[in-house]
Amino acid sequence: MNIHQMQISYSNQEDRLILSINSKENEELRLFLTRRIVASFWEILNKTISHSLSIATPNDMLEPKDGQPESQKKQMEQKMEQQIQHQNIIEKSDYETPFNNGNKFPVGEAPILVEKITINVYENNNTALIFESNNGQNINLNLNPQLLHNLSDLLIRVMPSTNWNIDLMSETNILIPDNQDKLALH
Repeated sequence: MNIHQMQISYSNQEDRLILSINSKENEELRLFLTRRIVASFWEILNKTISHSLSIATPNDMLEPKDGQPESQKKQMEQKMEQQIQHQNIIEKSDYETPFNNGNKFPVGEAPILVEKITINVYENNNTALIFESNNGQNINLNLNPQLLHNLSDLLIRVMPSTNWNIDLMSETNILIPDNQDKLALH
């Protein structure tokens, strides 16, 4: 599937996020993401993004060593650089174009309830997300770094509407949402 657009919205009625993905071929996939799935997915998504941004950074800068404040300073500098890189990637995204609903639904029009998400990272810095459902319909999406960052940003933007009290900040991430008033659309 050649991903053209992604959108995340919150369904009050279902108390779930709906991840809609539209392809260049006008195919649309819809996935239900529960609070449990998002909470467990969030940390690994951040680690994947941090890893993709730090590939060129030597490993000895990633972990502070006891009694070496310089390593801690370098680690903070690296996190700040990652934040800048993330913001630069997000700024290239199109949040203005309305989401185009597909006219082909390869797995049906109703959203599929996701029970597990697996992430595979490849050497070319692309990432595969495998969304597994209880009915055996697994969706495999290949995301380039831009789409991976966009997925993270869309989650950040939609989470305030859920009232799920999921902490989107972690020790591996200093990504801070900005412009939360915009629609969660890429």
